[in-house]
Amino acid sequence: MESRWIETETTIDTVDWRGEPIQVTRVKALQNQKTGEILVYPSEVAKAEINQIAEELGICPTDVGTLLMILAKPGNFNEGDVFYKYHLQKMMFYMWKSLSRVYGDSLPLDQFIPAENGPVPEHLDSDLQRFEEKKLIRTRSEKWKDATNKIVTSKRIMLTEEGKRIADELWRRLPDPYKEIALSVKKRIYPLSPDRVRELVHKEFPEYKNSYIKNDIE
Repeated sequence: MESRWIETETTIDTVDWRGEPIQVTRVKALQNQKTGEILVYPSEVAKAEINQIAEELGICPTDVGTLLMILAKPGNFNEGDVFYKYHLQKMMFYMWKSLSRVYGDSLPLDQFIPAENGPVPEHLDSDLQRFEEKKLIRTRSEKWKDATNKIVTSKRIMLTEEGKRIADELWRRLPDPYKEIALSVKKRIYPLSPDRVRELVHKEFPEYKNSYIKNDIE
C-alpha cells in the first residue's frame, strides 16, 4: 500500500528563545499512515508556542501582535500608547509584511482586507471593543489638524495596567525577532501623517494603489 501523510497534532519537547526547556502541545503535524513517522515544520512549532502563551494569558493568538505593537517603545516614544488608530492599522499591516518575508505566518495575525483607507486588519474594531470590555485598553477621541488644516477626530489607544501586565509578559516570553520587527515598524510608521502613510504604501505595495484612495484618519 502506498504510504500517505495525514494531518495530526503532536507534543514537542523543545527550548524557548532563551534556551529554557518547554513543552509545546497541539503542534500541527503530518503523520505517515504506513510507518507512523511524524513530520513537523518549525513554523508550526512556533505558532503552537504562541497559541499556548496566548491561552495561558487569557487572550486570543491574534491578540499577541496587536498588544505587542501597542506596547513597543522605540526611542522616546510613549510605551503602551498609540495616538491615532490609523497608526495601529498601518503598523499592523507593515508588521505582517515584515514578518511574512522572513518568518512566514509563524505569528498569528488578523486577516488584512483592502479598503478605501488602505489595507486594514479585518477584525480590529471588534478586537479593540473586546480589549476595552476586558479592561486591557482604554480609548478616547483626540483632535488634530490634517494636511489642509482641517480638524479631524481620531481614536487614541492606551494600555491599562492589566493590559500592560499582559503585554509585558508577552514581551518577556516572545522571541527577540518579533519584538525587533515591532520596534522597527513603529519607529518607521508611527511618526508619519496619513498622507505619508498612503504614499509609502503606494510606493512599496503598488497593488494597493487602486483600492487605497482615501487617507486613513481613524
